[in-house]
Amino acid sequence: MAIRVIVRLNPARPKAGEEFRLQAVAQHPNHPGTTRDAQGNLIPANYINLVEVLFEGEKVAEARPGPSTSANPLYGFKFRAERPGTFTVRLRDLSGDTGEGTTRLELA
Repeated sequence: MAIRVIVRLNPARPKAGEEFRLQAVAQHPNHPGTTRDAQGNLIPANYINLVEVLFEGEKVAEARPGPSTSANPLYGFKFRAERPGTFTVRLRDLSGDTGEGTTRLELA
């Protein structure tokens, strides 16, 4: 199942040289492998274990979250605005499912 990813910038249109935050929200249950279903069966671990941020196709940040991440997590990265371009955020979970979201950086 594909992971739905929503990406946004805060502020949406930073000035050149200004810091901004890239935020990515994923729709994912992030099962840590320690919870049980209604019948008492252990739910296998399946959480997002790789977050990659690319700017104009070049990797600029990477995170490797663990099982303690909440469901529907929000990931944030701080950057400095230098030039316009497109950010892509790619996610992968333990089962191999992936998701991707993009946003365009425009300078004010």
